[in-house]
Amino acid sequence: MDKGEVIKKTNIEKTHVPDKVYAFMIQSHHMLYELLNCKDGDSVSVEVFDDVGVEHEDGSKDAIQLKSALSDRNPVSNKAADLWKTMYNWLISVEAGIFDPGKVKFILFLNVNKQGTIVNGFHLAERYDEAVLAWKNARREFYDEKGILKEIGEEYKKYIEYFFAQDRMDMACKIIQNFELKKCIDNYTITVRKEFDKSGIPADIIEPIYMGIIGWIDLNVTKMVENNEAIIISFENYQVQLRALYRDYNQKHSLMPHSVKPNKLEIQNELQQQRTYITQLEIIDCDYTEKIEAINDFIRASIDRTIWADNGDISFLSMQSYEEKLKRSWNLERKIIMIENKNELPEEQGKLIYYKCQRNQIEMSSVSVPDFFQNGCYHLLADGLEVGWHPQYLEKIKEVKD
Repeated sequence: MDKGEVIKKTNIEKTHVPDKVYAFMIQSHHMLYELLNCKDGDSVSVEVFDDVGVEHEDGSKDAIQLKSALSDRNPVSNKAADLWKTMYNWLISVEAGIFDPGKVKFILFLNVNKQGTIVNGFHLAERYDEAVLAWKNARREFYDEKGILKEIGEEYKKYIEYFFAQDRMDMACKIIQNFELKKCIDNYTITVRKEFDKSGIPADIIEPIYMGIIGWIDLNVTKMVENNEAIIISFENYQVQLRALYRDYNQKHSLMPHSVKPNKLEIQNELQQQRTYITQLEIIDCDYTEKIEAINDFIRASIDRTIWADNGDISFLSMQSYEEKLKRSWNLERKIIMIENKNELPEEQGKLIYYKCQRNQIEMSSVSVPDFFQNGCYHLLADGLEVGWHPQYLEKIKEVKD
């Protein structure tokens, strides 16, 4: 995108939603906006070295500050505390050696069509001498002809004093030279969606793919936060998921298994681990052969779903939807059997539930999967106690563990 390019118009009216909440919400969505313009070897992060950051394969970076306003306030007016806090933080990072000003693009991204004379001057300065002139012009806004600080707001006074200190002019001007202002004219969600529309995906399937990739990013961000991990998504992982979603909605195809039947040693190892899905079979008195079949299906399904996901053959949305179908089918069979076979022993009721679920053919919406995969996924859900065969499986599992 050219330095002077404006993305499109925004006219967001006053709202009761706090600006800070909105700013937090758009961070993960902005990851998609940046991923759309990345290349192999690039990655996009949130709250790693800036609000949103892009690291390129050549070592250069984009440090992106997201400024949002759901009210009439202007986050880039000449006396906006947000603006000067941002410039101050960038300067601190340069001085600390976190940023090499020659390899970093300092981007201020607004969700509104606002402007200010100082920020516009910084944006237009592309050469170092132009940056020096922009810095000096901006300094006159806050200092008189004798170099004495004028009376200004306390909320941004320390940022002004720091950024416009004479001994920091060189570093400040290097930031200005690599500074870029981007702003929306449409509202932010429309801006991101229009950028996604440029991806070349057919119009009849682009909406579910767009929602799918947004959901995938949100899910990944949530998991990384929960695991106390840095929030970083590589361009390669994004491409894998995008291809998977495209396959989901473009056509239905059969997935070829990569796994093979486990050998005797692998089966014995699995039995010795006392996995919960095996215990679930034991409490309904399944025999040894049935447990071996379950282990075979569980191991093969676990291997194939991992490989298919890594290859982009299935998306997380497809797998999520498939598991929900399995759970709905299990719950329905359980209710029917508990009514029709209410006089049977609980173990017999459990076997009926188990066999019925194995017999029902539940299809994944976008692809065809091998026969063992459904049963293996059921055992995965049983291992996590999301489904169970014995009518009181939660109590029985607790008894076994106790």
